[in-house]
Amino acid sequence: MMMNKGFIMLFRELTEWEWYTDINTYKVFTHCLLKVNYSKKRWQGILIQKGEFITSYEKLAVETGLTISKVRTSLKKLDSTGYILVETTVNYTKIGVLRLHDFMAETSTENNSTPNDTRLDKPNSKQLTNESQVIDNQLATTNTNNKTIKNRKKIFRERVFSHSTFNTKILTSFFDYWSELNTDKTTMRFETQRFFEIEKRLPKWLANERPKLESNKKKTELQTNRPTI
Repeated sequence: MMMNKGFIMLFRELTEWEWYTDINTYKVFTHCLLKVNYSKKRWQGILIQKGEFITSYEKLAVETGLTISKVRTSLKKLDSTGYILVETTVNYTKIGVLRLHDFMAETSTENNSTPNDTRLDKPNSKQLTNESQVIDNQLATTNTNNKTIKNRKKIFRERVFSHSTFNTKILTSFFDYWSELNTDKTTMRFETQRFFEIEKRLPKWLANERPKLESNKKKTELQTNRPTI
């Protein structure tokens, strides 16, 4: 299921991540980045997608040096904030890392390839860009049932409205636009973006919306002040 060779490249922006200073959660998450598959594989009749891997709480505890309780708590934090999806069954636990390319750049893990696709060919820059977009979309729509969509939408709304320095109308219009679902009702608009930082996009959104708000305000004032006949 896993390759122990190769390497991964992390973006420097990871130091600004909300869980970066939570040692246990950061450790569990980076461990997941190292463990995920980078090509589709089958395990005991189950298809494991790119960005997913099969494990257990006990195995993660051994591999990270944390207690099972700490592993469980860290996974719960990551799951509730929309960074991973955890599917637990009687026999195994499957973890999928969502929006993988927000944290790391895909690199070659092996120099050779085999017919059964257990290794990846080293991509050139053009292939890397195209695969990045495809994989990001696949991971963003993993386990896309209605409940998961609702949870992701709720999490996104909470993140947007946590920026209370902005006008409620601005936050509402921003959320309504970026949370719009695709035709299959599986992916929100913002999830199709390779990079998406609310903190950087909100000021730009405000700058674009301000002329509209001022125009609407003037129209309202004109109608209110219009003399009656």
